[in-house]
Amino acid sequence: MNDKTWTYKSHDCKIEFHVEPDVVKAWHTVTKPNGETVFADISPYDTTKGTVNHWIDAGYPSRIGVGPLRYEDLKKMIKTGA
Repeated sequence: MNDKTWTYKSHDCKIEFHVEPDVVKAWHTVTKPNGETVFADISPYDTTKGTVNHWIDAGYPSRIGVGPLRYEDLKKMIKTGA
């Protein structure tokens, strides 16, 4: 599986795939316009660019509760401005 890289709103984004015997996990990395690289706390089973883009739009949020963020969580954050 090939890693995904793209630019969104001046952020360099990358999803790296780690293939294990029974599952594929994705790690989400974003380099901000100021050069700082951060890991997005997004579900490792989410492999879509849109979720990373929503994470940026939501203002780089941390997880809510015990699990990593999902697309639905980010969509709600953007809608409510939270």
